[in-house]
Amino acid sequence: MFIRNDWKQASQFHDLSELEVLKEVSRRVTEVRAAGKTPIVLLDLDSTLYEVGPRTHRILQEWLDTPECTQFPNVRRELERLEHEHVGYSLKDTFSALGMSADESEVQEAISVIKKFWQERFFSSAYLTYDKAYPGAPEFVREVHQMGAFIVYLTGRDEPGMGDGTRAMLIRDGFPWNTERTHLLLKPAYGLSDLEHKVGAAKFIRAHGELIASFENEPPNLVAIYDQFPEAMHVFVETVSSDHPAPAGKDLYRIRGFL
Repeated sequence: MFIRNDWKQASQFHDLSELEVLKEVSRRVTEVRAAGKTPIVLLDLDSTLYEVGPRTHRILQEWLDTPECTQFPNVRRELERLEHEHVGYSLKDTFSALGMSADESEVQEAISVIKKFWQERFFSSAYLTYDKAYPGAPEFVREVHQMGAFIVYLTGRDEPGMGDGTRAMLIRDGFPWNTERTHLLLKPAYGLSDLEHKVGAAKFIRAHGELIASFENEPPNLVAIYDQFPEAMHVFVETVSSDHPAPAGKDLYRIRGFL
């Protein structure tokens, strides 16, 4: 099992550019459509179609205005210089980018306090307005949808807390939604694991067409979906990811963006 850079080094990727990968997805969609079948393109949202760093950035800015912030003067001083490029996958990653070590007692305690404040807001519809679609992502998804693909958004967001905001942002940012051949698969409850939810989506996919490609930034999810559909393209979107371990991938594709 490997995490982050070690997983990338251990995994096998096709030697194709971003453009070549996206063109191959489009070609396969056209091919399957011409054969009279329904091609499915499976897309994660956070850190795949959407940059979520601005969401965390806004939440941390708000925390700086709370009374509890004054208990951590050194952390507060560092967070006051927080820029978007400092924001990582987790709070620990973000603090590290600012030069703060989680081994320091004040930093460790601050992360514990901030985490509750952050979770209450990060996993809510209200703060999704701060997300930004990655450049080229809406255009690519619209293109394959117009070619006849069934677009399935498969996300670890939960319906009760984030469903309304997710649908509103898809419309705001010009992704195909609320039209034929589009579907959103959210977790029915917050506590369900992302991996369990995404593996469980296989039943829906098989019932509605042929999976052409999946796009995902989390290695464990990507490998799990590959195991369910080894004949499809599985595209690692190399943005940010957790430190959850995953077995080395094989026969994978990789992009860093949609331009």
